[in-house]
Amino acid sequence: MAFFAPNWRPLHFNLAVLAEAQGKLGTAVSEYKEFRPHGSPDEQLIVDQRLDELGRRKMKISGAYKRQIALSATSMTLGVGAIGGAVAMFILGPRQTEKAKEWDAAAEQVAAMGNAPGCVEDTSCYNYYQEQAHVLRADADKFENRGKYLLYGGIYVVIIGLLLTTYSIIPLRNAIKSKRQLDGINLGKTRLKWNGGAGVTLRF
Repeated sequence: MAFFAPNWRPLHFNLAVLAEAQGKLGTAVSEYKEFRPHGSPDEQLIVDQRLDELGRRKMKISGAYKRQIALSATSMTLGVGAIGGAVAMFILGPRQTEKAKEWDAAAEQVAAMGNAPGCVEDTSCYNYYQEQAHVLRADADKFENRGKYLLYGGIYVVIIGLLLTTYSIIPLRNAIKSKRQLDGINLGKTRLKWNGGAGVTLRF
């Protein structure tokens, strides 16, 4: 209809009201501006009021859009970072366990050296090797515990990362809705269809 009668005043005003009611702010502003040059002074005053109100609403929605995008990006970044950290923990955990095995093996060798003939009779020699074996076993326990902490910590961190990544979809979806309101929705080509008699149907 806008194509057939671009200067028909009621058309643009009605389309603006309809678009505003549907939350299509971009379309509403465009139609109000299209109507304004053809309106009376009183009608122009009303249009100016609506444009001012829609401008404030657009600023509010624009602020919400920016916050939602920032929240989504932050959540996504933290989530992906957490998952990457968890992967690193899963890699480092088994390495610590391997070190624990190596230290245990070294402790057994040192203890065996203390039990060697000639050293068993020498109390100072025996005690020295046993102390060294004890130190190596203590280090092995530290590596073993560190490996467990990395493994369990990685599990918790990956869960947190997945939750943050999933959560980032919510503000992103809200941001898309806000962006659609800001941009409006093009009505597309309009066309009239004769439905018999003197009636016509306007389709979008």
